[in-house]
Amino acid sequence: MVDGRFDNSTGDRVKLRRMRNRITYLIVGALLTLLPLPVLASDSDDPFVAETPVVDESSETRNTALSKMLATVLVRASGNTGIGGQPAARELLEAAPSLVQQYRYRTADEGGRLVRYLWARFDQSAVERMMRERNLPVWVQRPRVLLWVASERGGQRRVLLNLENEPQARADVLARARQRGMPLQLPLMDLEDQAKLSPADLWSDYQAGIRSASARYPHEQILVGRLSARGGDKWSGAWSLIGESGSQAFQTPAQGLGDALAFGIDQAQNLLAARYAPMPGATGRSGTLVRFSDVYDLAAYGRLVAILEGLEAVTRVALRQVQQDSFLFELQLRGGQADLVRALQGSGQLVAEPGPVYRDSLAPTGAVVTAPTDPATARQPEADLFFRLLN
Repeated sequence: MVDGRFDNSTGDRVKLRRMRNRITYLIVGALLTLLPLPVLASDSDDPFVAETPVVDESSETRNTALSKMLATVLVRASGNTGIGGQPAARELLEAAPSLVQQYRYRTADEGGRLVRYLWARFDQSAVERMMRERNLPVWVQRPRVLLWVASERGGQRRVLLNLENEPQARADVLARARQRGMPLQLPLMDLEDQAKLSPADLWSDYQAGIRSASARYPHEQILVGRLSARGGDKWSGAWSLIGESGSQAFQTPAQGLGDALAFGIDQAQNLLAARYAPMPGATGRSGTLVRFSDVYDLAAYGRLVAILEGLEAVTRVALRQVQQDSFLFELQLRGGQADLVRALQGSGQLVAEPGPVYRDSLAPTGAVVTAPTDPATARQPEADLFFRLLN
């Protein structure tokens, strides 16, 4: 530099360039502080982010809403829809305001009505630490699930129900997967998929063909839904969840397309959570097994779980098995089975039923046995009590 001016020497040119860059960074940084921060697209996939409508912005309303939102987060973090009813989980829900990293409000115009929402991100490390300290399951490694859907209408079977042509049903599927923390993979449904997978493969549950067609996609589990059209735009479904060690089957009753698909996602995640992140006491035969029938849709399932979580006689709820409209739960009790029976009957929404009777082909004519003799059937958990959900 000569007389306060830069000359053309290499050193001065470098200094001048650095100074200009620094000024540019400062200007850009100042401008950025004036701009609103965008909502990142990844927020919708963050299991520790939740949002709920609120009536006002008072601290009392906010704290109540945060507890409700944390309950949703705990379901995602554990994979278990009944975790909110655990005594240890209630301690976390009471501490919800102290576990929040960020929160904000927004207002949306919904059909001409302004609705206020509370958005919050919870501290993942703190929530997971408190869950582990209380012996609650934390499901870290989630298997990616590949979804194939076949449809049948008017006697015509198709390999794939093209969700691209059903935007609302597609949105329902993706929303349910996000809500349950399921990494969901949808196939491209292109000519290669259609060439590799025939209608007969899916409808006959030909797993070799299904696995071969699935090889092009990243996945650990394959969920196959076979939906049959019923009257009134309703679809009933038969489902298979296929993994390395075999498959599990369940059915969904006739309901709207979006609900039928969401119910399939929900039950598949229930089965996976019971396998990979069981609630304490759910892996052994330490509780009372109760089979509930007539659980026909998502609303009925949610109502049943709410009933069980609200019973004073029950300390822990864990789903063990799904068969059509029948759900097998393992319940940890404060007292004995008599207390549980009284509580279930006292709910006003459940009716006790007699257990199934199995006939032994080797026994004398007319004789009955209390357990199946077929080995494949005998492997299924046998319930202690049987109840039917009133609809």
